[in-house]
Amino acid sequence: MSAEETPEADRAARMREQRRAAIIAAARQTFAERGYHNASINDVIERAKIARGTFYLYFEGKRAVFESLLAESLAELRARIRRIDLGPDARPPEAQLRESLVRVLGHVLENRDFTRLLLTLWLNPDVEVADTVDAFYDHVTALIAASLGHGLRLGLVRPCDPQLVAAALLGTIRGILGYLIETPDADIERVADEIIGLSLRGIGVPGRWTASG
Repeated sequence: MSAEETPEADRAARMREQRRAAIIAAARQTFAERGYHNASINDVIERAKIARGTFYLYFEGKRAVFESLLAESLAELRARIRRIDLGPDARPPEAQLRESLVRVLGHVLENRDFTRLLLTLWLNPDVEVADTVDAFYDHVTALIAASLGHGLRLGLVRPCDPQLVAAALLGTIRGILGYLIETPDADIERVADEIIGLSLRGIGVPGRWTASG
């Protein structure tokens, strides 16, 4: 048995992962409360209850831990989205879409303050992390475009430019997220239904826009 396979090595690896997760959690809370610019490494260290040297074992600085936060947020978002399945035993596509939306919206509400920070940095970029935030939203746009492409292949989405529609949907999502984080009693089930109605059926009354009289 090699050193990497010993129980002691396994325990050490778990402890390192737990310590890193604790730093990430502390940074998430600190950035959410103080904003990126006003937050300091000392704030994160004090919240995580670790030594400064321990912090630097895992991250080079404030920007590095923020980048890890965004990477984890993107991974959490991906984990909550399921591809539509048209198999014989699958639920109706709209029901599957709704379930994914409810999972994503639930995550947003669980991290309301951090979502507010991301929206703030989107509208009022901090020079130090502007490119990092832009990259995060580029990834989100690519995720939406990939979902649209999957829908096109399944025949569930009308012919369109996935990149253009994804950009439009991202703007809509920004407005929805702003509503959610500022509405403490928001009903995510109702919000999911409105998103589906807007995405699949638009806002017009069927037939009225082409009727002559």
